[in-house]
Amino acid sequence: MSYKVIRRDLTEVSRRCDFCPNYLRSLKAYVLEDSDSGELFYAGPTCAKHKAGDDALTGIPDFTKFTKEVGEREGGGAGGGAGGSGTENSEKKAIEYIVLRESKLADELNCSYKVLRDYYEKHKAEGLSESDVKHINNIASKAPEHLTLTALQRIYNYLFWIDVGIERLPEEKTDFLVGVRKTIISKGKITDNQKSAINKWLENIAGVPQLK
Repeated sequence: MSYKVIRRDLTEVSRRCDFCPNYLRSLKAYVLEDSDSGELFYAGPTCAKHKAGDDALTGIPDFTKFTKEVGEREGGGAGGGAGGSGTENSEKKAIEYIVLRESKLADELNCSYKVLRDYYEKHKAEGLSESDVKHINNIASKAPEHLTLTALQRIYNYLFWIDVGIERLPEEKTDFLVGVRKTIISKGKITDNQKSAINKWLENIAGVPQLK
């Protein structure tokens, strides 16, 4: 059985690695695909390397850049994931962009675009060519502010943890998070003051990290 690491993504602290008994306490997991069945598995870095190889974590799409590591202090960097070569980095960004716009946030933000949708389906079926990657990144570079890669990464991370917070709070205490969630979706952005207010709520919810 062989595996390919396809992305780094968010996961709740209560989730265990699919290959060992350890919890994924960093709140960030490597997602591996079984090369034969296509089944997906979540793993920490050690198990991911063991299953897919020492170089498997380099240049993969990373959707975790605006969630803090456990214990990370304010002002930390914008997220993990290895850099890789210029070509790898370009492909990584292109994949992140089409996955965010055509899968993770397509319904929430109504941000699907036929050209990118076609590239997303091609990516899943056979992979992207160098010219595909160049075209996707060109589209991303010309996108309005709320549809840039950075903006989409931030919104994905914020909505993920706001949803976890809403799920874990008593219904009568969810008004603020529900309201700010609606604002993020309608405006496609969030202010620093809103982020600080969200973090004040999240810091009191077990298993939910702070947002960058």
